[in-house]
Amino acid sequence: MKRLLLCFFLLQSLAGTTWGQISISVNPSPFVLTGHPSNNDVSIHIEVTNHSSFDAYILWSRTVESAPQGWLTWICDKNLCYLPTANACSPTKPNILAPGEKMDFQIPVNPGAVEGSTPYDITFMDYEDPSIILGHVDGEVLISNSVSTKNNGAQSYLTVYPNPTTDYFQVSETPGLKYIELFNIVGNKVRSYDALPQKQYAVGDLTDGIYLVRLVTSTGKIIKTIRLSKR
Repeated sequence: MKRLLLCFFLLQSLAGTTWGQISISVNPSPFVLTGHPSNNDVSIHIEVTNHSSFDAYILWSRTVESAPQGWLTWICDKNLCYLPTANACSPTKPNILAPGEKMDFQIPVNPGAVEGSTPYDITFMDYEDPSIILGHVDGEVLISNSVSTKNNGAQSYLTVYPNPTTDYFQVSETPGLKYIELFNIVGNKVRSYDALPQKQYAVGDLTDGIYLVRLVTSTGKIIKTIRLSKR
């Protein structure tokens, strides 16, 4: 009898645990959002997917460190676009995702014609218990005059990795990419590469610091410029 009771409680415990495990994915993670100071609507779209077998009730909070004075940045989730002063979604308005549903989570930035950069972190929590972290994404927002004035939302998904790096970096699959140019933080070109799928681009001999990776087509058009940290 004791064994039966023990099995019963174990099964109940496992069932409760399985039901309570919300599983989500966040993509891209990490991210780098780049833009030109003259663009008043620089943004990236983060895809949040519910992989659970039941509805997921999701809250979020953000941390923006040392954003340049004059910048405005805010969050648009499934329910609404928040004011730039909001660093968390309303606890009464969780994002409800059905099993398999994807949420378009947007991070817009209006740089106010000001160059600069800032780390940007988003944390997703369980509505029932916000101490339970469901997912996290960290990124970097870089506004620079060296970036193309055209801001294409699809380009926000392009990234270099690993970042930070010590020896090399790679570039995510980029249609039309022909050349890669590497600039130091003062704008001097320090290296050029021919772009090849899955290629590792060596930077191990370069001085530690911040670099800009420029992705260029065969016609010389700049696809995107991405910040790279060499350590």
